[in-house]
Amino acid sequence: MSGTSHHVKSVRKLFRIVETLEERESMGITELARETGIAKSSVYKYLDTLHHLGFVTKDESSYALSLRWFQVGRRVRERRDVFQVARSELNRLARRTGETVSLVVEEDGYAIYLSQVSEREQPAGPVAEGDRIPAPISVGGKAVLSYRPVKEVEALLADQELTDRAEQLVSELQTLRNQRMVIERESPQDGTFSAGSFMGHRHVVGHDEPYQNLHSIAVPVRNADNYAIAAIEVSGSKDSLYGRRLEDEIARLLVNASKSIETVLLSR
Repeated sequence: MSGTSHHVKSVRKLFRIVETLEERESMGITELARETGIAKSSVYKYLDTLHHLGFVTKDESSYALSLRWFQVGRRVRERRDVFQVARSELNRLARRTGETVSLVVEEDGYAIYLSQVSEREQPAGPVAEGDRIPAPISVGGKAVLSYRPVKEVEALLADQELTDRAEQLVSELQTLRNQRMVIERESPQDGTFSAGSFMGHRHVVGHDEPYQNLHSIAVPVRNADNYAIAAIEVSGSKDSLYGRRLEDEIARLLVNASKSIETVLLSR
């Protein structure tokens, strides 16, 4: 883990308050102080500043995060070329498969579910749109990492304190580039993914946490240098996403969607 000696303590405290508010609908100063371990007088100053800037709302003595965060996040997302290009493909893929389709990008070692589309009332993704999980345990994250330089992946694993598993994970990611057959895992203990290739694209199939009740498959979205900038992940129930349908239908639709996105991005 990188050193923290140069970090600004007041900023760390501020975001401890923000993250605590994120987990709750609203909280008062006393409760926030107790939860964060920050003095009540400091909590009040931080909240008053955030309220003045529009990042929290106040209802009598309770505070909550405001939708200003949504505004900021939406603008950050809109600046991503891959998000702009992928939107129509995600919608089309969700309609054709009837499953949950996610656009996944990697950021500081995490798989960020940048966009998620589903025809179902309850999306079946491993996490909700906007959430993140460590890239090495995300199906979409693994699809991205499989098309990244080994040194970059090793540095990412070191930052996440996964150096003890680095050799195994790097080997698994290399398999994603080389393996020519889809392997359907019967048990989560057999491994967290399978690998395969279709028309020059590789895909990952996930079965382990946070995919215990899901089947998911992902393909990378690559730039002109064959470097993955994102992945498209399709997730569904074990009863819906399995065997021949997964291998013959879903995988090929995913590959075609990824190729379409890559083509548009290359033309920009």
